[in-house]
Amino acid sequence: MEGNQGLHTISTEIKDLEKRFKQEIEPYRSLLWRYCYRLTGSPWDAEDLVQDTLLKSLAMLSKVFQELNVKSYLFKIATNTWIDQQRRNRIAYTDSYPVEILESGSEKELEILPALDYLARQLSLKQFVCLLLTDVFLFTAKEAADIVSLSPGAVYANVQRARDVLKNIPEREQNHRLQEGIAISASLDKTISTLLEGFRRKDMAMIASLLDENLLTDITHAGVEFGKRETERNSLKDWAEVVSRQEGAEAAITTLWGRQVILEFALKSGEKLLQNIHFMELENDKIVYWKFYCFSWDLMNAAAKELDVKLGAEYFYHIF
Repeated sequence: MEGNQGLHTISTEIKDLEKRFKQEIEPYRSLLWRYCYRLTGSPWDAEDLVQDTLLKSLAMLSKVFQELNVKSYLFKIATNTWIDQQRRNRIAYTDSYPVEILESGSEKELEILPALDYLARQLSLKQFVCLLLTDVFLFTAKEAADIVSLSPGAVYANVQRARDVLKNIPEREQNHRLQEGIAISASLDKTISTLLEGFRRKDMAMIASLLDENLLTDITHAGVEFGKRETERNSLKDWAEVVSRQEGAEAAITTLWGRQVILEFALKSGEKLLQNIHFMELENDKIVYWKFYCFSWDLMNAAAKELDVKLGAEYFYHIF
């Protein structure tokens, strides 16, 4: 028990530090998400990269003794994390996110964005990153050099090489985007059908009946719960309290950006408002992994635009 109490005390202290950390980085969070999306080409992968970046950047603070620029620090961690991932397993760039959804910051950005997947295939990792940092996110060569651990001269050389490739891009590659997707089964699995009905009825017990005893619940940017009992006592209970105040609820299964997910809507005056996005893995008719994104503000915002619905989860934003 003494050892458990010690970890609990550390956990409480870390939660307080994490809250302060998130408040410090908040002004740069949406920009970081945009950058991670442009690196990965997938909103889902961007969300994972943001989460990895925030975890690593917080964990590394105890080992850093110099003064830090918050924005550059976050971009540096994101860049290094992505490069490490790519070196382990170079993944094809899949741009499933319409360019027009993101605000454009420069004329160069408007030229570059439609060609990102082609550039990702033609450039080295650091050439690709240097071009994004300078011509899309408007970092100076000196700032970009600090992020990618190069000299300003090397950054300039990488950017020039990337611009040369961009100038000679084949016409057939313009506005070319690779799309990934999975077919939705014509007849829904009984477990999923019951789950959707549980959302619509706002029935906590119905949903809980589908959870595996060893369930892992991943509340993106908010927490992790181990086991069915912990999820019932916390996130599922919180969900029941939130939906009890709604006029009505709706749920549907769909494929969004190549991933099969469950969309949860709140009904207000006959209008559907996007409330949450759920991703689940099932084994033996039970949910063994449950990930939801209501705290992932940038992804939720992008999804609402993609689905052409209003976002109804504003109160989740700025919750630390």
